[in-house]
Amino acid sequence: MTAGSTRRNSQVHAGFQPMKSEYLTTRARRLLTVSLWLAACASAPGVPSGAPARSKPSATDVERFFPLHDGDVLSYLVWIGESEKPEQVIFRVERVGPSRASLRAGDNVKHLALGHDGVRLLTGGHLLAPPLVLGAAWAGAAGQVRIIDTERREDVPAGQFDDCLVTREEDTRTDPPRSIVTSYCPDVGIVRIEVDDTRQAERFELRSFGPGVDIDAF
Repeated sequence: MTAGSTRRNSQVHAGFQPMKSEYLTTRARRLLTVSLWLAACASAPGVPSGAPARSKPSATDVERFFPLHDGDVLSYLVWIGESEKPEQVIFRVERVGPSRASLRAGDNVKHLALGHDGVRLLTGGHLLAPPLVLGAAWAGAAGQVRIIDTERREDVPAGQFDDCLVTREEDTRTDPPRSIVTSYCPDVGIVRIEVDDTRQAERFELRSFGPGVDIDAF
């Protein structure tokens, strides 16, 4: 895949059921429950071969960095600590009108509001907020979020993506404090999350994304 290209992979699964929880460690399940919003993204139509290069997103293109398309299914590989074999977790996007969306993983659901002020959790805290410029900061769900990069190239199992936005959130509610670094790529969404509390690290990487396919419909 060429740099900056976008790939949509159709997910085939019965009834949009996510992977059963026993496939995840207790720590991974707890992390996903607390930070579900970090590990979900949606996708946009792929860029055909030979198409003109995408324009760089502007400082107000919040939804371009966090597109939320109803019915999309996202698959992430999750590494816990020094584990060499990753777990897998699956999420589904539910869009409820132009200003509301939900992210679902099993019984865990996070409700989002989308507007001129960015994307925020209904329970409090923004995921992204304009202006999307280096050094910009806002109040997140766990602590202050700051943009630390606006031109990152990310290479994950789902592909290679350019001009990605990277944020760091410092969660001081935990002991020791926890750092959450998230990469948002244009027209894709979240492709990588790295969580570090100095004792054990977790890493999420986007494996595949695209419209869900209900095999019962065939």
